[in-house]
Amino acid sequence: MKSKTLGLLAGMTIAGVLLAVFANREPASSIPQSGELLFPEMMSVVNDVNEVVIETKEETVTLVRGEQTWEVAGKAHYPADVEKVKQVIVGLADLHLLEPKTKNPELYERLGLQDKDQEGSLSKTVTVKTADNPEVATLVIGNQRPAKGNLRMSDIYVRKPDDPQTWLVIGNVPIETMPGEWLDKEVTALTTKRVRQVTVTHPQGETLHLSKAKPEDLDFQLDSIPPGFKISSNFNVNNVVGTLVQLSLEDVKPQDDIDFEDNPGVSVVLETFDGLRLRVHTAKQDTHVWATFSAEFDTALIQTSEPEPQQEDSQKTDDEGEKGNKETDEEMPKLASLLNTPEDVEKEVAALNQRVKDWAYALPSFRVDNFSKLKKDLISKE
Repeated sequence: MKSKTLGLLAGMTIAGVLLAVFANREPASSIPQSGELLFPEMMSVVNDVNEVVIETKEETVTLVRGEQTWEVAGKAHYPADVEKVKQVIVGLADLHLLEPKTKNPELYERLGLQDKDQEGSLSKTVTVKTADNPEVATLVIGNQRPAKGNLRMSDIYVRKPDDPQTWLVIGNVPIETMPGEWLDKEVTALTTKRVRQVTVTHPQGETLHLSKAKPEDLDFQLDSIPPGFKISSNFNVNNVVGTLVQLSLEDVKPQDDIDFEDNPGVSVVLETFDGLRLRVHTAKQDTHVWATFSAEFDTALIQTSEPEPQQEDSQKTDDEGEKGNKETDEEMPKLASLLNTPEDVEKEVAALNQRVKDWAYALPSFRVDNFSKLKKDLISKE
């Protein structure tokens, strides 16, 4: 065959290959580019999202939007941490492409992007839904690392379940894989300045009573210290109260699931200067200490602050008297800044009861130890 003919055939072959490549190539406008949003349409519907499902090989977490707030379906629909839910939804909507990675499923394991049902898979599949769309966004999330130059962001390997193409994206999508990690963990949120007294009653009958005379007092006092003994540590005494006013949960169950009769623990009554009375009852079950909470508003607890009468001193000049009064005003904290109004306390009690009603809370063991002290744990010989 002549060389001219061979050259012509070679040219035709190359042209055919190029034609096949371009015929199968997606339109340039449909190919995602670096810097673009992974889910460009999602930001417009973030306020309509009513369900988020997180799946791993071992667990499925379902977060649903209830009438009042977000709820954790796997925890009897207890309220979820709304901020964490928002972070996931907005975080998915704000993921930006950095660069494409492999399309080869055999290499997914290196990126942590195996199917969740595969042996050893560590991937997380997140699905976001609205009432009108059961799959607003579905994403398999794999390995991630801190983003270069932006410690608030992460470089994350991802892929869409129906697309073999994997991507490196940048964003912030904090994903917890256990239902308990999505719970709103706050149980009590008071300040120690408001607390007037705490009474802790143990199952054997011993009672521990702590109190202070004024909101501005720094330390709580322990009642009925035996002769020859003293408080061994003001910190430990104050910590009984400090623990009770800032409690968080480890787990939650419907109250009827816990037997508070057969394994009773301590009972606590906490009263504030502004009218709040908090009751706590505990019981041990399933290696946890569980507690119930209730609150009430009692106007008889409200304490007003009256200025102490000042002795007249005929030797003081008017200027000295004004100076003395000014110093007293500056040194004494204003009671109004430490306590809540009766109206606010009533609202606080109603909100607390609405949240804790019919629930039992598993509390961290070290927190329970802090507020379950016996008197002997707080005193020592003089």
